[in-house]
Amino acid sequence: MALAALVACRESPGEPTGSDGIPGFTLVGDPASSSGATWTYVAQESPIAYDLQGILLKPAGAGPFPAVIISHGTGSNAGDYSRDVARVMVGWGLVCIATNYTFAGGVPIGAPGTSSEAGATPNNVRRARRLVDILHALGYVDMNRVALHGHSAGAFVTEVTAAAHNDLFRAASHTAGGMASDESRFPPTESEIADIRAPYQIHHGDRDFTVPLVADELFAAALRRRGVANELVTHPGAGHDDVRLDSGVLDLIRAWYRSKGVL
Repeated sequence: MALAALVACRESPGEPTGSDGIPGFTLVGDPASSSGATWTYVAQESPIAYDLQGILLKPAGAGPFPAVIISHGTGSNAGDYSRDVARVMVGWGLVCIATNYTFAGGVPIGAPGTSSEAGATPNNVRRARRLVDILHALGYVDMNRVALHGHSAGAFVTEVTAAAHNDLFRAASHTAGGMASDESRFPPTESEIADIRAPYQIHHGDRDFTVPLVADELFAAALRRRGVANELVTHPGAGHDDVRLDSGVLDLIRAWYRSKGVL
């Protein structure tokens, strides 16, 4: 509630605002502007210390709006990949929020976690989960219509967050992610994604030599075994990063969100 009050009393665009009720939350800029707003969140919730930075974009108006949590890949950050995706998705009517993970590049990685943590570690899932609390506090998000989306290592965070908190998300999607196999040991294991319930759309290039296509084929098969609605779209000739901002991919994700009640 205190965070909601903070956002409601936001000062003019460009002015940082803090919260007496939730120390350490600061929003800078206007989330409804073309570039959106940036934010920081610094708090101690024993035994976890949070030191997060991110971006927030929203449609014009009072809402309530559906929302999506966007997760960047290794070496990227919330201010580049996530903002690029958000600029598209906000046009669909979504509130878009993102934070930096421990595998971010070009920015302070913050806390919890260290730079030695890659992919969907517990600390990165904690970061993604904290974004749900921020969305709830904004006061203009329909919390029954929240989605998850990520690319590469951000796809792994998306998968494990969807599994660990399966009552929070209406739908999910990712590009170039998947499940661990003999050829690709970095993604999550089957046990880590076993509790996913959100309908899930998956995109992967068949020329991906960073995260092989087999990782998402295994992931889709695991979802099918559990009766989770899913769609794996394979993109012929596409490499690892070719799918992440592809307009055709994003059009299919928009249709998926619409069919699952997010939009």
